[in-house]
Amino acid sequence: MNMQDMSDKCTKKFLEKAEEKMEDTTKVPSAAISRYCRMLIVYCDAEGKVTESFIKSMEKCIKEIKSVEGMEEIFNECNECPEV
Repeated sequence: MNMQDMSDKCTKKFLEKAEEKMEDTTKVPSAAISRYCRMLIVYCDAEGKVTESFIKSMEKCIKEIKSVEGMEEIFNECNECPEV
């Protein structure tokens, strides 16, 4: 599976959980989730050996995702490296 497929799978997992648990899915930050998943795949592939600015970008996405009510729990459930 290539990185794009893994990223898409990650995004899909987040969005499915959000649909399951949130009444108003219009507030789901899809773009931030998509960005975060791409970064998570790179981070996992590099085994965490990424630059400080990369980590800051990830943290910014995390903050954006968690700022939406109900998303913190979903984030905590979905925030894991994919099995390769």
